[in-house]
Amino acid sequence: MNKQVQRSIFLPVVVAAILHSGCANTSFGFKKKDALVYSGTIETREIRVGSKVGGRVSEVLVQDGQEVEAGQPLVRFDIAELQTQLTQAQARVEQQRARLEKLERGARTEEKAQARAATEVARANLEAVRNWPRPEEIEQARASVAAAEAEFNRADTAHKRAARLRETGDISKQEYDSAKYNFDKAQARLDAEKKRLELLLNGSRKEDIRAAEERFRQAQEAEMLVLAGPRVEEIADASAQLKEQTARVEQIKVQLAEGQVVAPKKALVEVVSVRPGDLLTPNQPVAKLLERDQIWVRIYIPEPQLGLVKVGQRAKIKVDTFPNQAFDGVVEQINSEGEFTPRNIQSRDERNHQVFGVKVRIDNREGRMKSGMAADVTLEK
Repeated sequence: MNKQVQRSIFLPVVVAAILHSGCANTSFGFKKKDALVYSGTIETREIRVGSKVGGRVSEVLVQDGQEVEAGQPLVRFDIAELQTQLTQAQARVEQQRARLEKLERGARTEEKAQARAATEVARANLEAVRNWPRPEEIEQARASVAAAEAEFNRADTAHKRAARLRETGDISKQEYDSAKYNFDKAQARLDAEKKRLELLLNGSRKEDIRAAEERFRQAQEAEMLVLAGPRVEEIADASAQLKEQTARVEQIKVQLAEGQVVAPKKALVEVVSVRPGDLLTPNQPVAKLLERDQIWVRIYIPEPQLGLVKVGQRAKIKVDTFPNQAFDGVVEQINSEGEFTPRNIQSRDERNHQVFGVKVRIDNREGRMKSGMAADVTLEK
């Protein structure tokens, strides 16, 4: 309501209140000389409830006009997707927790022994490459060359004799070919054994030695890493990831809690604005509640009488619906800024046009007072 409309409504009310206060003989238990009478309207605090996540409405559990207790469910949303996300997030938490525990425990005894064994194998392989060939292998190769030479000599002699006999026709071509085959075979074996002996005498190639040294170095480093365990940075990273995943779980739990809108306190449901199947955006209100214990009358005190009103001052409230009953009240708040004031007050009479809003709390234990009722308020001087 804008200020122009407010002025048009409340200024006559204030004037009527002043006249009323001057004409009343008694005021609900207070004598005329001890009472100030004003008119106002009963108000109550509204609560607009909704969900921070929104979604599709699955259930509406209350009706308009129903009284609800604090924590009572009002509306439920479809949260199946969020429950799936929670399950996934919890699984990731367990995964990260297992990883962190593994890093904190370090390598197992079996893993350390396996790393040491791998290093020893690489060391032995390097020594074998460096010391290759052994003297026994060379001697064996020399003996193989000697045997191959003896066999070659026998085959050479037999081949030459067969060639002469073939020229005279004393042997067949098949016999000559057999002697030639044995000669070629013996020569090939002799060449192979000589090359093998030469290879042994030359020893391991430099490339083979470097490759064996590199494999040994890698095995040593791998063993050192296993024995040293994980770095501090790795443990810190795993711990941070676990915290992140745990926070994600808590975030989803909060969202799941928002899947059910509950009454924040005891109240009256004035309007439920959704139905099952409605699709709502986050933070969209689903119902309007009225707090039954937060009910008051808003009255306006002319500036000349403001000094007669103070916070905690007792009051009596009367409404047209219950003409023979007065309700107890107390002044709870006095506005610090006046209203309806002209730009410049030129006379004493114009001071009556300046009023201050006053909030008078009502004792409404029986719940008989309703928001919007017109009320007369009598304040004790």
